[in-house]
Amino acid sequence: MTTPITSNEHFLKRNVNMRNELIKQTDYLMLPDVYETLNDNQKQEIRDYRQSLRDFININRNEYLIKGINFIEFPKHPEWIKQIKIPKY
Repeated sequence: MTTPITSNEHFLKRNVNMRNELIKQTDYLMLPDVYETLNDNQKQEIRDYRQSLRDFININRNEYLIKGINFIEFPKHPEWIKQIKIPKY
């Protein structure tokens, strides 16, 4: 028998899924044939952005689980990445 998810755990899970979608949208930029076309600044920005997304959930875990905040604004993607679509909550 599975334990039901509390509403606060649901907030966390939903935001993890949204974060995963944002990372997925930038995966192509890490492919060698694309990554090598980026300038050094862009390479650093995309690495920083992806790391900030990975860190985001751990940093905000208590906000979701203890305080019950259902959504916290995700880190902003670099301006030069035009095709990022923020998942709907």
